[in-house]
Formats: sequence, C-alpha cells, structure tokens
Amino acid sequence: MLSLARQRCVASKAIGAFEGVRTFYFPRKHWFPWRVRLVRQRQAAVRAKRHLWPRRPDPKEEPIFGDKDQDVLAFTEKEIRISFKKLVHYARLMKRKQIQDAYEWVDSLARMKSEPILKLLEKAMEECRDRRGWDLARTYIYDPQPGFGFYVKNLRKHSRGRYGIMKSPRNRFTIRVRQYTLEEWFHRIYIYNKVPRSMSSDMRLALQQKRVSPQMQKEWSPYLCASSRMFHRKELKWLDNTRQFDYYKVRREWIDRYKANLLRSSTEAREARGLPQLAMPE
Repeated sequence: MLSLARQRCVASKAIGAFEGVRTFYFPRKHWFPWRVRLVRQRQAAVRAKRHLWPRRPDPKEEPIFGDKDQDVLAFTEKEIRISFKKLVHYARLMKRKQIQDAYEWVDSLARMKSEPILKLLEKAMEECRDRRGWDLARTYIYDPQPGFGFYVKNLRKHSRGRYGIMKSPRNRFTIRVRQYTLEEWFHRIYIYNKVPRSMSSDMRLALQQKRVSPQMQKEWSPYLCASSRMFHRKELKWLDNTRQFDYYKVRREWIDRYKANLLRSSTEAREARGLPQLAMPE
C-alpha cells in the first residue's frame, strides 16, 4: 500500500499532466483586473514623464504632432502562405517602428516564411524613397493589419494507399506607413528620445570603424546608447527645471541642422563643380 506522501505525489503528477504548461496567451497567475489597471496607469505615468512641453504655446510655431491622416500610404501583399496567427505576430513586431528598423527586425528572424513580409517592406521603402521622395528615417509603420484570405486544398498521399486533404492558407497583409513631420520627428527623437535600434547601431558602428570624426560622438550622444540617452534626458530635465530650455529655439536649430545633413552630399558635389547650393526643403 502506498504511503500518503506517495499518493499525493502521484495525484499531483496526474493533475499536472491534465493541466499542461501555461502558454503565452493564458492570463498570468494573480493577474487581476485591478492589478492590470494599476500597472497600466503606472506605465502611462512613466511615458508621460519622458515628455517636455513648451512652457508657453506659440501660435506662430508649427504644432508638435501633425495630422495622422496626412502622408499615409498603404501597401498590401496577397496570397501569403502564412497563417493568420503568425501574421498577427509579425504585425505586433512591426507596429510603430521605423520602416528600416522593422525590416531588420523581421530579417533577423531568419525564417523562410518571412520572405513575403520582407518583399512587402522592400516595395514600401522603394515607393516612399524613389517615387514619393520621402525621408525613410521619418517613415514609420503606422498600422499593420493582417487579413483573412482563403484556403487551398491539395491531395497528399499517405501510407498504405491512403490520401488526405491538406489545406494551406492564402492570407493577405497590409501595412500603412506615415512620414512624420520634422516637428514630430524632433520631439520623438530628441525630446521623447525613442531612437530606432538600426539608427543607433549604425552610429556606433561608424564611430568604431572611424568613418566619422570623434567630434560626432558628442553630437550623437543623445542617440548612441541607453546610458547616453539617459544622461541626455536628465540634462534636458535640469535645463527645463532651471528655466534654461527654450523648446522652440532648440527645435528650430535642430531642424536646420537636420536639413543641412540631408543636403550635405549634394552640396559637397555642387561645390566641387562650382555650382550654387540648393535651397533647403520645407
């Protein structure tokens, strides 16, 4: 006869075999609605704390956030042989990311099934850069949406002369990209300090390979790594608390430098040929 401890052990193993391992989609243990509400309120407060706003709004200046329905393009890839559930994962991975950053995130998965998604992103980047003349650094994936399609049934031969019907999905995937205005781009990169990983890694790589002067390390300090971004935000907070931070003045200077960097290659080529400089784009 089994002892009481042995019986409890066998019973617990049997119950565990029926329950299984908790997956990602099941709610966490003790994750009550009131606790979810408190956590989300705390996260919203932390996000709001990163912002810095002008102390006195100036009606002559451009607004910080542009129209979300302006400069929006949609691209669709049809008959993708990926299940809807996997497309939802791709959408969560790419949402609100810079388009080049999203491409590198999907490419780093190293999956053959991700080829249609990469092809869609390449088509979107080519359209925005070559035909629309957009700045890819300011182009973000605004709304990725997976969509249901249809199923294709095929016959597959099994053992002993039997056949089965295999169903493969043909779904669609749509992404809507949006180009941020220069004012919104300044607030996201310099104030809110959310830098795309591809951009910061390219900066660090350029400094390591000495393709730029060491002076750029000081200019790129607000974007290089997590520690430099943290000290940059602390400095902005201190300047704002001591009334030394003029939001609009800093924004105008930052936008002028950004436009000059965009025209640097063409300006140097025209100066070498003795041609006048191009006007800065609006």
